[in-house]
Amino acid sequence: MSGEVRNLKSETRLPAVGQVRNTRPGRGVWPLYGAAFAMAISLNVLWTAMPFIVRNIGGTEEHVGYAWATNMLGYMVCLLYAAAMLGHLNARRATRIAAAAMFLATLATVTVVWYAIAGNRLGSPALIWMTIGAGTLSGAAMSLFWPFLMAWVSADYEGAVLNRRLGTYNGMWSAAVIMGPLVGGALVDMSTVGPLATSAMGLAVCFILLCLAHDESAGAAASVGAGAAAEVHFDPAALLRFKWMARIAMFCSWVCTGVARSQFALLFTGLGFSETQFGILITVFGICNFLALTAAGRLAFWHFKPVLLFGVQAVLALSLLLIIFGRTLGAFIPAFVVMGLAFGFAYSSHLYYGACGSKKRSAPMAIHEVTLSLGIVVGSGAGGYLSANLGPYSPYWFAAGILALGLIAQVIVWAILKPAQPRQQ
Repeated sequence: MSGEVRNLKSETRLPAVGQVRNTRPGRGVWPLYGAAFAMAISLNVLWTAMPFIVRNIGGTEEHVGYAWATNMLGYMVCLLYAAAMLGHLNARRATRIAAAAMFLATLATVTVVWYAIAGNRLGSPALIWMTIGAGTLSGAAMSLFWPFLMAWVSADYEGAVLNRRLGTYNGMWSAAVIMGPLVGGALVDMSTVGPLATSAMGLAVCFILLCLAHDESAGAAASVGAGAAAEVHFDPAALLRFKWMARIAMFCSWVCTGVARSQFALLFTGLGFSETQFGILITVFGICNFLALTAAGRLAFWHFKPVLLFGVQAVLALSLLLIIFGRTLGAFIPAFVVMGLAFGFAYSSHLYYGACGSKKRSAPMAIHEVTLSLGIVVGSGAGGYLSANLGPYSPYWFAAGILALGLIAQVIVWAILKPAQPRQQ
């Protein structure tokens, strides 16, 4: 990302020795983790059900793809602006504004979808695009949530302490990825408006938890536990190499997820399966993602091991082949198992390498979110267009091509960005 990104770190200050504050259980770091969980529940309920919601109000495959793509496009564009121009904002204030704005956008979506169904206006282009537009506004507001929250949680930590904190944070939101799809799939099977109302409730809970958190939450919680982390030094050239390899792997994993979470929903039900079964399938993905994120946050053996980042591409390609050639749950479940594991590892790798050695945590967190957003825009947007114009299996071949290009890019990065003096381990 070009330009200097303003630092959010100043918003989270470690208390002076002998003056530890906010040590009461309800005022520690856990409200921040809880807010991440509630937000992730809301988003996963919503986006598991959204393909079916758009379909139920008369939308096409393209509309389904554009719904998530424009949501993340709004997120990505506003994220760049927020990182460059709004870094001075207090993290507590920024995240609360985001949750409130997303709540209002979700209520607007509830109103539009209810009117389309109750008023028998199915297939109305205006109402379909209003639904997509509300999602875009919600994505724009989300630019004030995840980067600020991640910078808040990770500020002032390095090495093993940083890895554990990111592991706990990842474990909380990824646990919601297990529950959210199951709830969203079951609700949309019964009611088109139900998942939207549930998503709005999750956002309300998120807002309440953010009100319970305080500016010193992360620093105070850590100082009571393990104490200040020791400074860790990294070889800048080696770190840059792994940052870019992990960035490529994460982008590719989100392209695959963008295709699987949007277009596969329609293909899956078209093969005779139900929306609830689709929710179960995404829950399997969420379980594997949770296991990978939790393991990566608790173990350090994978740090600076290039073969694992190369392997992400191969594992994701295997999952796509199972989707393309499979017609039964016996093929689809393993596909989402391996996709979830690879996705979780790619996410953890990019988050860790991005944060390592960085004093301005807002910059790598913004880059992290821009990368995943771009992956969804490409996967969901291009997937919707290809499915509508070239057939239902074309999005997965497209994603496979992205993986091949990603593997080539990783090899080039590994060959070009060579450390001048390899460190002795």
